[in-house]
Amino acid sequence: MNKKIIVVIAVVVILAAGAGLYFFVLSDESEPPEVRIEIVPVGEVFTTNVKGSQRILRAGVVLVVDREGLEDLLAARNNAIRDTIIFTLRDLEEEEIREVSQDNLRRRLATALNNTLGIDNVVTILFNDFVMA
Repeated sequence: MNKKIIVVIAVVVILAAGAGLYFFVLSDESEPPEVRIEIVPVGEVFTTNVKGSQRILRAGVVLVVDREGLEDLLAARNNAIRDTIIFTLRDLEEEEIREVSQDNLRRRLATALNNTLGIDNVVTILFNDFVMA
């Protein structure tokens, strides 16, 4: 009877070890690749008029991208990046600036930049400065 208990325990231990091996070693292959976040400045502060108003909007912007190695593309397309940011900001009306959350504006700018650049690596925008005067 002692031999049967030892055999059952041995089988349970082997099955547990096999299951552990599968979950900790083999299942790691299905993990998504590591995302590499990089902060990319796009120049000085942007200053533009506010649509339908006498006010001026001043915003300092940096890009948050999810892949290294975009420096050459972003540097080569810096004029297009700046143009997209300026025209997106210029299209805002005074009430939108007051009422729309900066998170919505971040998403709008990221989407516009991804469309302009033909990529999907711009995750979000960070504002260093955001003033309407």
